[in-house]
Amino acid sequence: MQEVIEHIREIKAREEKSLNDENEAIIDVIYYGKINLSKNDAELNNQTVEELYLVKKEVEGRTVQEFHTSNGVIATVGEEGQIEICEKYKQLINSNEFLLQLRDVMPLSLEKLEEEERKKLESTEIKSKKQIKVKEDKAEKEQYIENSKDAIINLDKKITETKTFRELVPELKEKGIVDVRVRRVDNTRFEFIGINNAGEIVRLESLEQTEGTNPNEDIIKVNEDGSSVEKEKTMTMLKIKPGENEQNSNEGFAITLGKYGIPEVSYYRRAKETDEYTSIPVNLKNTNQKNTDLEVRRYMEKSRNVTVDDNIKRANSEIEQSEDEGTTLDNIDDNPYNDTLTDEEEIMIQKAASRCKVSIESFKEELEKVNGETLKERIEATEEEINEQYIGNRERI
Repeated sequence: MQEVIEHIREIKAREEKSLNDENEAIIDVIYYGKINLSKNDAELNNQTVEELYLVKKEVEGRTVQEFHTSNGVIATVGEEGQIEICEKYKQLINSNEFLLQLRDVMPLSLEKLEEEERKKLESTEIKSKKQIKVKEDKAEKEQYIENSKDAIINLDKKITETKTFRELVPELKEKGIVDVRVRRVDNTRFEFIGINNAGEIVRLESLEQTEGTNPNEDIIKVNEDGSSVEKEKTMTMLKIKPGENEQNSNEGFAITLGKYGIPEVSYYRRAKETDEYTSIPVNLKNTNQKNTDLEVRRYMEKSRNVTVDDNIKRANSEIEQSEDEGTTLDNIDDNPYNDTLTDEEEIMIQKAASRCKVSIESFKEELEKVNGETLKERIEATEEEINEQYIGNRERI
């Protein structure tokens, strides 16, 4: 087809040169394909096959139409659309057969041919780009291979009071990551591996190595139930880069090597004043690790503790003073009401919860939000708050 287009362009250029007046112009050149030209002597061996073109041009204010072959103009089109064979070809071309063939032809103008060729080239280019992209994608995308030593993050378990791993690292949702593993790279380094629905590895770009290859940082680590608070050295730290979560550079994940060679993962926050760290466990699917208690998760909740400076200071002080006895969560966080209750106080709370017709856990959550010098005052304030909420809900109904 490209050869035909080039030939039509040559005809158009040649015809434009033959024009005598600047007001004359070539309107179009139309391709009719190949036709059989036979003489009037009825001898079959006298047939020839020619490429046929119709040249339309503006001459002296009127439209002139001429049929061209390699021999030049062989016929013209009259004002009423009648086709007339040129005088010198009347004996060489059978006009009836010529006209019959024209009825079966679908002529294409140069403009139409150029448009089709352009579409074909664009289609080929798009197809080529797609093939290249597919090849690049295949080259880039690597299938995850199961490894029993990889830690499997529980993406749906709350790490803090309000946020899961998915919510702390919004990149998971953006990239369609449905599974996250933690793998030991070498003696001192670990990495997070994102996996999509196709089982392909997806790079987690919002988790960035910090504090050097082997930070060897002292982190104040609180265990799952808050019964132990101690300083522990970590092997790898990855901060959450700025994004949805405010002050992301002050939070991230610390990793050490746990039992049976499976990594242990903790969520950390950094004190702005002292550059010290505190952390709590991140629940894994493939270990016997206990679920992290609510009080421990609250200890790291940003909405409750905008900074963790005070928590870390208190922890350092308690650890130094209680080296032999050990330190617990109860007296190091910034919640003055989470100390262990006596049996009598626990009974007071249970009775108040019963009067309000709510669970003990729900009552305790509301209890933390009110002020009061004594537990009794706070219980009374909590009952009033819950009853007001109940009346408000009924009025809305």
